[in-house]
Amino acid sequence: MSRKRYCKNCGREVKKEDKTCPTCGWDFKTPLEHTIAGFYHYPNDVIFATLSIVTAFLPGPGIIFGVIGIVQGAKEYSKKVIIASSIGLAISIVSLVLWAYFGFKS
Repeated sequence: MSRKRYCKNCGREVKKEDKTCPTCGWDFKTPLEHTIAGFYHYPNDVIFATLSIVTAFLPGPGIIFGVIGIVQGAKEYSKKVIIASSIGLAISIVSLVLWAYFGFKS
């Protein structure tokens, strides 16, 4: 199963072997990293998705990293990053509610 590739400039689907976008002419000079699972990704979106999950129980950073991860994942057309960031964001929101309920009671 092959993952679809999209032009970073115009968003059109391109073939894996294309060196430039046939629609807008964008040059694909930025190398993509290959993961163990066999999917391509850009490092920044994966970093923010990971941070959103790691900091999920600290509501402030978890929410910030979750939102940034979702935005970065959408820019790179990465469903896995969007899902991971959304999970981190959801845990952070639940954590915030629990901190507010149990942490501020006297």
